[in-house]
Amino acid sequence: MNRRSLLLSIGAASVGTGAVFGSGAFTSIEADRNVDLNVSSDSGSAQVSFDKGSGVGAGTIIGTDTSESVDVIKFEETNLNERAKTTFTDALEIDNNGSNTVNLYVDGSTDGVGDDPSNGDVLDFRVDDASIVGDGTSGNAIELGPDGNGGQNADVVEVDIVVDLLDDNVDGSSLDDIESVTFVVEATNN
Repeated sequence: MNRRSLLLSIGAASVGTGAVFGSGAFTSIEADRNVDLNVSSDSGSAQVSFDKGSGVGAGTIIGTDTSESVDVIKFEETNLNERAKTTFTDALEIDNNGSNTVNLYVDGSTDGVGDDPSNGDVLDFRVDDASIVGDGTSGNAIELGPDGNGGQNADVVEVDIVVDLLDDNVDGSSLDDIESVTFVVEATNN
């Protein structure tokens, strides 16, 4: 078989295959690509950084633990009253170090984290007296502007930490069940 006949046969097979499998529309495709991901500590080089806030009690309840491979924010307060609601005003500072506006919220799927103690929630995170715990779609996300932006869409926000032990469904042991809290940062269309 000469080269021309071979190419003609391959071309005819391609047209026949296209006719059998339809117009070329597809429902999914998979492709492998190289990805280079890096982790930054909670210093000024990360997209969002966490630090002690300016509140009076912030220095006593928040620290960072760098014994792990990443920085861990520690909330440590051993003198909380039972059947009381304790608010640490402006305890945590969150800074958008990036050049894009982002939405930030605390993932509400962790048991014990939220603003409803009647459902067992004991730990809440609030900005301007509104909870930022949830799924990001129910109006609980806050918008942080790009680094260096002031005013209403500022790049830095201070968060209140609230421990609510008023309800009969919760007590101090409810706090022990919370091992981690997830802060979610999502890009916006702005």
